[in-house]
Amino acid sequence: MTKLNTVLITGASEGIGRSFAETFAKHGHDLVLVARNQQKLNELSIYLNAKYAVTCHVYPTDLSLKHSAQKLYEQLMTDKIEVDILVNNAGMMQIDPIQQADVDTLNNLIQLNIQSLVNMTRVFVGPMIAKGEGRIVNVGSIASFMPTPSFSAYGASKAFVLSFSEGISEDLKGTGVTVTCVCPGITETKMLSGAHGVEQYIPSFLKAQPDSLTNDAYKAMMKGDVVFLDKLANKMLVQYATHYPRWMVRRINGLFRRFTL
Repeated sequence: MTKLNTVLITGASEGIGRSFAETFAKHGHDLVLVARNQQKLNELSIYLNAKYAVTCHVYPTDLSLKHSAQKLYEQLMTDKIEVDILVNNAGMMQIDPIQQADVDTLNNLIQLNIQSLVNMTRVFVGPMIAKGEGRIVNVGSIASFMPTPSFSAYGASKAFVLSFSEGISEDLKGTGVTVTCVCPGITETKMLSGAHGVEQYIPSFLKAQPDSLTNDAYKAMMKGDVVFLDKLANKMLVQYATHYPRWMVRRINGLFRRFTL
């Protein structure tokens, strides 16, 4: 059994977060499951305990609230639960041109995708450094590498996640704590199915299953990889986005988005 035993996963109730929970359980890790929906978390906890005989702790939490990370950390300290691996997976998407975007939804997106991720990292990294080992996994996106017209705030938030992850990976050199930014491409989740019909224009070879993604991401995390991309097609998309002129990438992405509206 690895000494990095207990894993906290945000957004664990469905999609990539749920797949991460099963992947870690399969490898014998105990789990702290965090999301807003307590019923889904309870059902997942029962399932994972029965199938893999791991201990699951359920903490229903709305991470879009400003002080939620600190309150969650304090709850875990009170309950004497020490987190060895932090998976910052919780996130949301809004698909609308900025002039049509709902302000409250935008603010929640920024709080959840950026501020909460930073706060969770800040409060949980200290004990990891103190004991000289730990892992942080931040879920970015291939959108981290390119502009995303009509969901620009989402893409920008994921660009932040990538830059933040790479920066703190250097800050933490020599501490025993590693950082991995997992950058999924198009993954078959509820978020994709709610993408205003965009999914129907995406060829199947570009779509990944969550369990395949998280199994490969687990291996990358355990190796200490800083950036992980899950499919050859996604790696090629990132090569396109980072090697062609930015004006060209921006306009091609804009044309694709206008075509799919």
